Amino acid sequence: MSLRQRFIFIVVLAYLVLALSWIFLSDQLLLLLIGPEQLLKVSMLKGMLFVLVSAVGLSLALKNVPLPAGVERSVLPLNHRQSQVRDYLLAALLVGMMLWFRVLLPVDIATKPMMILQLFPVILAAVFGGFGPGIFATLLSAMAVGWIVRHTLSGPEQSLYMQLQWLFLTINGLTVSWLCQQLRNKTYHVGQQQRLLDAVIEGTDDVVFTKDNAGRYQLVNQAACRAFGRDASQIIGRTDIELLDPSQVVVWQQNDAKVRQQQQVLHFQEQIQAADGKPLLYSVSKGPLFDHRQQLCGTFGIARDITAMVGQKRLLQRVLEGSEQGFWEWDLQQQRMQVSERFETMLGYQPGEMDVRPDNWPQLVHPEDFAAVDRSLEQHLQGLAPLHEVEFRARCKDGNWRWILTRGKIVTRSADGAPLQLAGTHTDIQQRRHNEETLRLAELMFAGSYDGMMLVDAENWIIRVNPAFCRITGYSAAEVEGKSPRILSSGLHEKGFYQQMWHQLQQHGFWRGEIINKRKDGTVYTEMLSISVVRDADGKIRQYIGIFADISQLKAHAAELDKVANFDALTGLPNRRLLLSRFNQTLIRALQTGQRCAVCLIDIDGFKQINEEHGSAFGDRVLLALSHQLQSALRHDDTLARLGGDEFVVLLSDMPALPEGNHIVKRLLQAVNRPLQLDGIEISLTSSIGVSLYPDDNADPDTLLRHADKAMYQAKEAGRNRIQWFDPEHEREAQEHRMMLEQLHEALQQHQFVLFYQPKVNLRSGAVVGVEALIRWQHPQRGLLSPAAFLPFIEGSELESQFGQFVLHAGIMQADSWLAEGIQLEVGINISASHLLNADFAAQLSGLLQHYPQLSPGQIELEILESTAIHDLAAARDALRRCQGFGVRFALDDFGTGYSSLTYLRQLPVHSLKIDQSFVRDMLEDPDDHNIVAGVVQLASVFDRSVIAEGVETMAHAKALISIGCELAQGYGIARPMPAAEIAGWIRHWQTEQPWCQLDT
Repeated sequence: MSLRQRFIFIVVLAYLVLALSWIFLSDQLLLLLIGPEQLLKVSMLKGMLFVLVSAVGLSLALKNVPLPAGVERSVLPLNHRQSQVRDYLLAALLVGMMLWFRVLLPVDIATKPMMILQLFPVILAAVFGGFGPGIFATLLSAMAVGWIVRHTLSGPEQSLYMQLQWLFLTINGLTVSWLCQQLRNKTYHVGQQQRLLDAVIEGTDDVVFTKDNAGRYQLVNQAACRAFGRDASQIIGRTDIELLDPSQVVVWQQNDAKVRQQQQVLHFQEQIQAADGKPLLYSVSKGPLFDHRQQLCGTFGIARDITAMVGQKRLLQRVLEGSEQGFWEWDLQQQRMQVSERFETMLGYQPGEMDVRPDNWPQLVHPEDFAAVDRSLEQHLQGLAPLHEVEFRARCKDGNWRWILTRGKIVTRSADGAPLQLAGTHTDIQQRRHNEETLRLAELMFAGSYDGMMLVDAENWIIRVNPAFCRITGYSAAEVEGKSPRILSSGLHEKGFYQQMWHQLQQHGFWRGEIINKRKDGTVYTEMLSISVVRDADGKIRQYIGIFADISQLKAHAAELDKVANFDALTGLPNRRLLLSRFNQTLIRALQTGQRCAVCLIDIDGFKQINEEHGSAFGDRVLLALSHQLQSALRHDDTLARLGGDEFVVLLSDMPALPEGNHIVKRLLQAVNRPLQLDGIEISLTSSIGVSLYPDDNADPDTLLRHADKAMYQAKEAGRNRIQWFDPEHEREAQEHRMMLEQLHEALQQHQFVLFYQPKVNLRSGAVVGVEALIRWQHPQRGLLSPAAFLPFIEGSELESQFGQFVLHAGIMQADSWLAEGIQLEVGINISASHLLNADFAAQLSGLLQHYPQLSPGQIELEILESTAIHDLAAARDALRRCQGFGVRFALDDFGTGYSSLTYLRQLPVHSLKIDQSFVRDMLEDPDDHNIVAGVVQLASVFDRSVIAEGVETMAHAKALISIGCELAQGYGIARPMPAAEIAGWIRHWQTEQPWCQLDT
């Protein structure tokens, strides 16, 4: 339902309510004032009054009926002269009818005139006619009422009450008339303004509309109708979703909601689908509407079609973006500057992030460029330059500087020609400036380079050369430009050399190498030449760039250095450096062919004496002559080198195996032995030669030289003037021995050695008389190793004393530990002869025993191997006596296996003898071994020494030993060596089982 329809409905409904109310209530009101018999007389007047009031009301209603959109309301300006007669007649009629109505009332009018009723026609006349008809109605009413009650207004019956009523009627009439006139004037002016506003709204091309809080349109102008493609009647009272596609108006409704929420004017861009299907873009300003109570009652909007403008702006933007240019504007009046997004992104900012103002513009320009920028701008503003154009560096967001080209001019002037606005573009010229700087530097490098340069076109003609080219070749630029580079050819290279060079250029675009060219004066020189291919975007060759340096002096110097570095200055023979290089090649060839090669180190015997007798200069001549003699004894593929002094090295390839190879080396020995004649002096020389043969000695060149040197020293020690071949097997054994010693030393440091103990018993009584400490190696990979696996490596080494000290300390400490447990055992500890002969052996042993005061020194028995050669028996005897002095006992171990048994027995103060197990083990089968054991027992008895047998494997051995008088024994038949922790348990088991009782004595 439209606004017009709703208005008509409301007016008709109000008329029905008022009419029915008049019908039912008017008679009831009259009955309160008059009787029923007079009601009929007044009914006609009542009806006429109803008709008059209804006519006035309908007139007002019809006058304010809303017109359809697009229909202009006819304007009839209120004019007193035009409405005078009608309004005055209406005023007279209203006054007369009200007087008539009063007369008909059954109340005496003279006494009760009811003057208040006369205000009703005055009000109506003033409302419809204005001030004049209102005054006219007031005068008529006052005159009529005054004439009716004249006797009470003046004369003897005058009444102050009547006079006041008449005065109030007159004053109220005048006041109402004046107020109504003021209202008419205001209404007239408001109407004029409303008509002007309507004319503006309907005449503008901008869309104007209002909506209520529900989003229903309340007002639209013709521009809005054209935008919607509908009449106003089809728009008023409807919402956007009823008029358009719902998907199109979502943004509109969101924007309306923002306006209602924030209650302020907001600006948006909204799109609508035109009637012809084209999208239209509007710039919309929306704001809130408030009623007289300042309550939000809706929204208004003003929208301008910016489709064309945006399209032009986008086109301009695309043009600017396509040209990679930014845009700027400067409003000189308001001192505002605006830059495009492209200018911001040039400097690393996000769109809209920069704050560019005239007051902070100097901060964006490099200090060195600001004066030029300011000068260009001033010249253009003063009319001295047609454009503002300058290059400057602008500060980027990250603080770096970027080259910008700005161009602009005045685009707006005032009426008097003063500039108002400037506009222009910003162009990023960073790359261009970089290219220019690169070209400038390239030109400087080209002109200032010490290396020669030439630029050749695709047809192989010289385009340009630099000064260094002219200096090196002797040609001027004019003499070679336009010529072929063949002008420099020396003719010393074969055709294939140039074919290979051009092939690499075509395939890889680059060639580098040495080339011999010819100068203008005909002299040749060697140059290091680099040629690069320059191609265009399509890959087609455009130019060749050649850069070369004269390396003739470098080549000569390198040759001299090579001679110094690789050859002996005295003899001209290869030195050690060149020898090793050739040695590597010889080894590779020998490996590939399966042949042998040999290295011989020759040292002249007694050459120092020649230098002392004849001088070093004469000695040098001898060495030079000797080198010639050695060279004559060599084959073609052999190499003779001098290491320095009187040492020569000969590298022999394709060596046969021994003994044939020895004949070749003998020729070298014979070459040295041939006498030399120098200055009438005959010199006879001999030499010691050490030889290492590959691959029998499978080593690297340095190692082979060391081996040959070692063999040479062996030859000297063997008497000189001889040949000594290096033995690789002996060397490997020595190497293994050294490695084993290193492992043993490390194992000793890491406490990998432990002591096992083998009990010693009395076969007759069964008493456990002691134990022998035996060392074991707890190897981390190989497990528990017996002494035979490592003790042979220790003998004669520095480790022998360290191991002896370890066994002494561990054995004594264990004896003290058993003593603390109540087990008193004699502990036998093996010591080597070299350890015993240490000068401080007795002192160390004494100090060690002092750490265990509870232990009696007599519980320690040191066992000396009889098979060990004791070179100084006097020193050994002295050491034993010093140790015996503080109670330590000694035993001679493995008795009978050495060569000085009786000597040791006679001279060394030992307490007991230990028969070697090699005799005891076979005494049951071998009579000789049985007799030896019996002899040792008798010998011990003669020398008053106790005797103990080792290697008792069975009780049969024990029985045989008892039979010949040997009661003390140890061996596997009694007990195997065991850890110290198991000794106490074994003793209890031995004493419980009592195996000695089974022996038949």
